[in-house]
This record gives sequence, C-alpha cells and structure tokens, in this order.
Amino acid sequence: MFNFHWKKPIPTIFIRNRLYLPLLVTCLAFVTCGPTRDKTNLETRKEYLKGVGLPILVSIQPRHNRDKKELQLFIKTENLTKIKIHTFQILFFASDQNRQFLIPDEQKTPELICLIPKTILPDTIYKCNVGPFVYSQLWNSIVIHSISFTTEDKVRHVISEDDIDDVVIWL
Repeated sequence: MFNFHWKKPIPTIFIRNRLYLPLLVTCLAFVTCGPTRDKTNLETRKEYLKGVGLPILVSIQPRHNRDKKELQLFIKTENLTKIKIHTFQILFFASDQNRQFLIPDEQKTPELICLIPKTILPDTIYKCNVGPFVYSQLWNSIVIHSISFTTEDKVRHVISEDDIDDVVIWL
C-alpha cells in the first residue's frame, strides 16, 4: 500500500487500477464546486416581476375558522423598485360557492380593504392584516378586485387583472 504520513493509506486496488485520479477529481469537484442552491419560488417570482417591470410582490396568508365562518388575511407587500410607494391598497371580496359576494356580519358593504398608508421604501416589506370578519354564510373563496398604489411622483397605479396573478402569492 502507498502511504502518506498525514492521510490514511490508499487501498492498493486504487493504485493498481489507477482509480485514484478519477476518484480524486470527482471528490474535488464536489468539494470545490459543491451543489448549487436552487432558487426558491419566491426568488424566481421576484426576478420575473422586476424583469417585466411590475413593482410589487404581495404574499397573502388566509387564516380561517370554517366552523365560525370567520376569515382573516395576513398580507406582506414588498416594494421591488428603487422608488417609494405611497398609499398602497388591495380590495378583496369573499364569495360563496355560487360566486356571490358576501357581506361580513358587522359591515354594510362586502369589500375587505388592506390599506398601508405609510411610505413603502424600496426593497422593504410592510404587513397588513385584514379581519377577522365573520359571515352568516360559509365563504368559499377570496377574490382580489384591485391592487393600487401611488408612486413618489404622485402618479396613481392600478395593477391590471392580468397581472394580479403574477404579483400575488397565496400561502
């Protein structure tokens, strides 16, 4: 057997059959290169939105208690641009199985609103909670009607219906 004083002896089979070089190269490739980390769905979505010029990413986590017919939404909004965003707003509706909008028990109108009156700085995340709302009927789905905001140059923007699915991630 061939010995290095700082390593364990290399088995004779590797030396005799000259397998040590491919083995060494393979080991070095894994040690130096290592496996690359796959991008998460969130990172991929952010890159896509920046690439097509959509300025925000909205993550929505509904929390509901079906027994009590209760709905609560936890929303995170991330500004993907280099400019400030003001007066961010999302307008939601809860609907039943027949796609009829439902009115929460303690309200007169069906809309649910997430409003962030603060300035959303570039590359920052702001949170908004909507609810809890209780309904007399069992709600079946949540519909986003519109997403709008004002940029620092005082221009009001509305995310189109086509783009809403791109900027929103349901958790």
